[in-house]
Amino acid sequence: MAKKVRRVRRPPVEETAAVVVPARPAPSHEEELREAYAYVLRDLRRVFILAVAMFLLLIILNLVL
Repeated sequence: MAKKVRRVRRPPVEETAAVVVPARPAPSHEEELREAYAYVLRDLRRVFILAVAMFLLLIILNLVL
């Protein structure tokens, strides 16, 4: 048979001692998206630069060859 365990009762926490922290304004939906998808913009910029470089390389090769 299992041994019974008694729970120790803790005194209630006084709510008057709570510290009030000033609230920050909540970020807008657009700001949240910008923070969450910042890496997408970097990747798109990198892909665009590579595409322009390849396109210029094709034009130069067309003129040379």
